[in-house]
Amino acid sequence: MQDARFDKLAALLVDYSTTLKRNEKVLIECFDAPDEMTIALIRAARKAGAVPFVQLQRARVSRELALGIDARQLDVTAGYELSRMKKMDAYIAIRGSNNISELADVPVDRMKLVAKKLRPLQDWRVQKTK
Repeated sequence: MQDARFDKLAALLVDYSTTLKRNEKVLIECFDAPDEMTIALIRAARKAGAVPFVQLQRARVSRELALGIDARQLDVTAGYELSRMKKMDAYIAIRGSNNISELADVPVDRMKLVAKKLRPLQDWRVQKTK
């Protein structure tokens, strides 16, 4: 059974925070969040006439990637992520956490590299999407 609080939050994010309109494309990115919340966002976006796209993130998987990531891999990732983001009108991120310390053992230099390489993507999201 769907929790009505998810539906209420989804409606608020779609109708107020992003004011999604018909045919607008929205990337919904959920980090360790309940599937029910993601589904509520998809339904709310569709109700507004928008086109939802979803990416699910898991901290344990992100940790494993970050432990061995290098600049070359990040360049590829940043390239396709930015290309996708440039096709979106809005971005909604929901962040949960099963373990807030999941990335604690990733070396600082790797985390700095990730932040540096993905910065253009973050800047685009903030400056160019709702």
